[in-house]
Amino acid sequence: MKHFNICPICIHQSYCALTTQKDKVWSCSEFDAIEPSNSIIKSKPQIEKKLELI
Repeated sequence: MKHFNICPICIHQSYCALTTQKDKVWSCSEFDAIEPSNSIIKSKPQIEKKLELI
């Protein structure tokens, strides 16, 4: 049986003291999700492509 676990995507995971059993946490009052980083997308130059119908 596979358990849902929210700890790996929580910003407090490295210093959380609420539980030591972080492999089975499905709800937490202190949970704050890690925000996806847009810096990689912004720093990479975007190539403009044109669509050509054949």
